[in-house]
Amino acid sequence: MIKDIDIKILVMLIFLILGKSYALENKIVLKIDNEIITTLDVFDEINELKFFNENFRIMDNENEIYQIALQSILRHEIKKTEVFKNIDKFQFADETYLDSIIKKNYEKLGYNNLTDFRENLRKNQVNFVKFKEKLKINLLWNEIIYAKFFDKVILNENKLRDQINNKKNISKTFNLNEIVYQVQNLKDVDRIYNIIKDDIIKLGFKNAAIKHSLSNTSSTGGTMGWVDENTLNEQILNELESIPAQSITKPIRISGGFLILQKLEEKEISKNLNSDEELKKLMRFEADQQLNNFSNIYFNKIKNNLQINAP
Repeated sequence: MIKDIDIKILVMLIFLILGKSYALENKIVLKIDNEIITTLDVFDEINELKFFNENFRIMDNENEIYQIALQSILRHEIKKTEVFKNIDKFQFADETYLDSIIKKNYEKLGYNNLTDFRENLRKNQVNFVKFKEKLKINLLWNEIIYAKFFDKVILNENKLRDQINNKKNISKTFNLNEIVYQVQNLKDVDRIYNIIKDDIIKLGFKNAAIKHSLSNTSSTGGTMGWVDENTLNEQILNELESIPAQSITKPIRISGGFLILQKLEEKEISKNLNSDEELKKLMRFEADQQLNNFSNIYFNKIKNNLQINAP
């Protein structure tokens, strides 16, 4: 049983199996409990990552491409294992919501309708059914996390209301990407951070996030979008204010491990504050952050209990 797989060794094995010609002979790469991952699965993942991630498309390092694809498959399969164990408890019924998520995905890529989107997936050898299944697994995973941990979310309404009352009519907002990672030993925090930082330099932040991040945002390259300063705790805000745009923070300790943020840009916005509405937004954001932390911790617990083997 392999708890921490040496992905580099697996990549070398794939090269030996496939060679530079990328022959599509199907070989087993990994076994995750009873689930088999093959070389064709790896190539399917590469095609999907290239379709949805512009930065991934321009990568030319074959070794890194395989590493990122394998990590992406592992994350999905680990979540799928837990979802299937709980499938009777968490039946997915809201297909309309799933369709809206699919629509957001293809509109973000510039497609006007589902037909064009599916046709371009086909041309790029991306299976729409598999893509839809991945979205569904992520949604069901989030339902499991919500059911298991929402009663453990702690919200101090008075403190958050004071935070609202201290808000200014003009505030900063940051366009952010994130990488969340964990370490077995606190002595390894800086070592792992330097590994990730080197990959950010070599591969770009988004590809490094796909490769390393435990967060739910990893599949989109760690994209958080615009985040209001009033939803950030003091430590994170101080880190962001201390770095220029297009820079990354030092590791920030969170309950789910460690957080690296990339500040793409920042701007000031003016708003007419509605205290009740702002409080609802702040409470929702805080709850989401805590649930994300529980999700990361639970994911690693499941991973450590799985049998992950290379043939």
